[in-house]
Amino acid sequence: MDQVCPLCNGMAAVYVYCDKCGIRMNEEGRIEDIKGAYSPYMDKESFHTDMNNSIITGDHLCIHLYYCEKCGIWKHRGVQPKLI
Repeated sequence: MDQVCPLCNGMAAVYVYCDKCGIRMNEEGRIEDIKGAYSPYMDKESFHTDMNNSIITGDHLCIHLYYCEKCGIWKHRGVQPKLI
């Protein structure tokens, strides 16, 4: 059995709302895809602390970034992989 991210694979939707204005934020993809040209090839430890030095990754989570166009605020959410 393999573990896959349900959000990356279109199996589920994760909605995140802005703490400031309350509107639904845009899902902008995985943190590895956004951090730079070589980031998909970097190990997860490279992203262990980021976004104001808070811990954002675990060995098993897929971290997705969300953006509020109105407020210019970024948030991150860890998505639990599913066994298929």
